Amino acid sequence: MGLFSIFFGTQKAQNTPVVTEDFSDYLDEAFYKYIVDKSESMILCFLEGKGWIWANRPFLEALSYYDIKDFQREHETVREIFLNESEEIFTESDKSWLDYIKKYKSDGYRVTMASNGDSEVHVIDAYCTAYPNNKNLYILELRDKTDLHKARLKTEEVEKLKRKFLANIGHEFRTPMNGILGFVELLKATELDQKQLEYINMISKSSKSLMRNIDTLLDLSQLQGGRLALESKEFNLVPEIEKHMRYYYRQGKEKGVKVLSFIDPKIPKKLKGDIDKIVQIVDAITQNAIKFTPRGGKVIIEVKLLKRSQSGECSIGFGFKDTGKGISEEQIAFMYEPFTAGNHADERMGVGLSLSYGLVKLMGSELRISSEKERGTYVNFVLDFKESEGQNFKMMPKRRVKVLLLDRNRVDEANFLTIYLRSFAIDVVKSNLFDDNLYSNIDALYIVANQNDSSWMLELGTYAKKAPVILLLDEDEKLLTKLTHIVDEVVHKPLLPSTMAHHLYAANKFTLPKEENVELNLKNPLTALVVEDNLINQRLIQLLLQEYDIVVSTAQNGLEAVEKATQNNYDIIFMDIDMPQMNGIVATKEIKSSWKGSKKLPIVALTAMAMEGDREMLLSEGLDDYLSKPLTREKLEAILDKYLKVTA
Repeated sequence: MGLFSIFFGTQKAQNTPVVTEDFSDYLDEAFYKYIVDKSESMILCFLEGKGWIWANRPFLEALSYYDIKDFQREHETVREIFLNESEEIFTESDKSWLDYIKKYKSDGYRVTMASNGDSEVHVIDAYCTAYPNNKNLYILELRDKTDLHKARLKTEEVEKLKRKFLANIGHEFRTPMNGILGFVELLKATELDQKQLEYINMISKSSKSLMRNIDTLLDLSQLQGGRLALESKEFNLVPEIEKHMRYYYRQGKEKGVKVLSFIDPKIPKKLKGDIDKIVQIVDAITQNAIKFTPRGGKVIIEVKLLKRSQSGECSIGFGFKDTGKGISEEQIAFMYEPFTAGNHADERMGVGLSLSYGLVKLMGSELRISSEKERGTYVNFVLDFKESEGQNFKMMPKRRVKVLLLDRNRVDEANFLTIYLRSFAIDVVKSNLFDDNLYSNIDALYIVANQNDSSWMLELGTYAKKAPVILLLDEDEKLLTKLTHIVDEVVHKPLLPSTMAHHLYAANKFTLPKEENVELNLKNPLTALVVEDNLINQRLIQLLLQEYDIVVSTAQNGLEAVEKATQNNYDIIFMDIDMPQMNGIVATKEIKSSWKGSKKLPIVALTAMAMEGDREMLLSEGLDDYLSKPLTREKLEAILDKYLKVTA
């Protein structure tokens, strides 16, 4: 019986539909053989009790055999033609081997083989199925994946080169930027006249903006290459976002754009995730909104707790609304392909939003954009957290207050003041006029007005005061002397949860949370070794450490560092990594192996290596901690406090 008579014999399979017209003259054995021989895959058939009974033309040609009998004369088993298999399968027969592939390797079983007259090794994926109407008949398909395998290896090699290239670029930028930003900050602390201070502030802002753009481009490149990963560490979202909101408020004020924000006081104190990436997203979207909102416009940022379960799972929503020129659908499309050629580079959508889109997606969510031309844009996303603990602020006891709006230009501020008060569980009544019920049944009166407008002051003075009066003022605005007999307290913008909490705690005579007393290291003097081959950065770190009364020694390479560390007892070492003669990793291992001090010597990497995975790699190599350039005073203080208990 021939192969195709097995497949398409005269016997009818059960449930086979009745064909009203006979095509057997066309669909004969030669037809099916022609189809299988045209396949790009090598196909063999195995029949239990008979062995390998047939192979298609691509298989026979690849191994230079005339027919299957020619193959059988040279091989007892098909596995003899394989140079290597992806697994060690111990079987007694080809049938057992085929059964294993069919049962456990439905997605393919990797083998390698060399065809006759071809020295090149071919990468093959093997697939095995059983013929439905004859369970003893196996069909083995060998798909040549050599070209795909080579392409994958080439892609991996390109990715390695790209990563190395990006790491070098990052290093080349971060090293000089460390010197620029560091010495600018030191210069700002010296005696400068108003004009000099203005110029220095401009340099500082431009430098930080440049560094932020560089980081965004490098991160976006890593994200698109699949090399960017998320960290999972405990953090408190509220103070992190508050810090940036103060900056946005001032930035908007300089441009003439009103920046308003609401950060939900009910957001849990402890969350787990990648806070750095979250802040990066918030920063990119907000900067973009301020940039494209004209003078006189406004930007509203909201961070709200959407839900929280007893198990600790919670969802937090982030919303950004502006009154800018809007984004077209075409520009939004560029967000998904930021490096596409076109004239969109100078338009609304920047790489910052493209990075934000990718990061939000990496966090398992979706960045949504709705926009109307010349009327503004709304961007939002929701992040889910599996763990959460505690709360940042106490809710207030039952109180009733009134928010009195006396300046129509400040309706947004009155609304946000109301939202914040209500978020602390306070009952708020809103009003915009004086009447006999001004102080009726309230515990406090909040006024949103222009204190340079005397009319409302005179009218307020005609009412008998029955509750404390609180006035909302700008950040640096001082209460006028003529109002001191009317106004009991002021609340300064920007309105933030901590601002409102301190105000409300005092009003309710709550005890403010005490900061933990840090036991300072009073050893005098503390000593540090700075290992840095760039003399500008070496001098910068030396000057910064000296501000904390730390005696600093320096070394220009790893060899010099090892020599000094064996001769002196240091309290801490700051170690650059990429140095001539001996790099920082080798130097760290040498120092730790020969260290004989009574306590552990912390060695902190201070490096321009800031690509994904660099921190983890350095810690795994023996460094105790990690600081990325450009170095900031905040980063340095955290390390000094952690290891030496030294604070500013």
